[in-house]
Amino acid sequence: MYHAITRARVRALWRRIGTGEYQVAVATAAPDLEFHFAGPPPIGVHLRGRDAFADWVRGVFELLPGLRITLTDVVVTGWPWRTTAVVKLRLTARLADGSVYENQAMQWLRLRWGRMVYDDVIEDTHALVAAREVQIRQAPAAT
Repeated sequence: MYHAITRARVRALWRRIGTGEYQVAVATAAPDLEFHFAGPPPIGVHLRGRDAFADWVRGVFELLPGLRITLTDVVVTGWPWRTTAVVKLRLTARLADGSVYENQAMQWLRLRWGRMVYDDVIEDTHALVAAREVQIRQAPAAT
């Protein structure tokens, strides 16, 4: 029963995040969250803390306005004091040059009493780096 409830909560959370309401992810993060996003800097990061995580997530949604993230699968195991959730995601966004960014990601989460304490995301960083380059090239010049 616990796993079914947790799966439903994860799905509900991703429905909100997927439409741009990323603050709900930050709200579930423990103050000492360990976050890892695979890839080369500045895309790839390994950071600690809810505030650093909030800054990184905000940056992603600023880089890719209109980003849509869809949860396609979730697996949950463990107990409330040490839950593991594995999530498969599909990402899409319209880039500044009119092209479409499409990607998929896997996320390995560790939850403790409903709080996210560890988050490891693996995404096709080649596609993300290419999208980032488009966004930077198309950005209006600062005045």
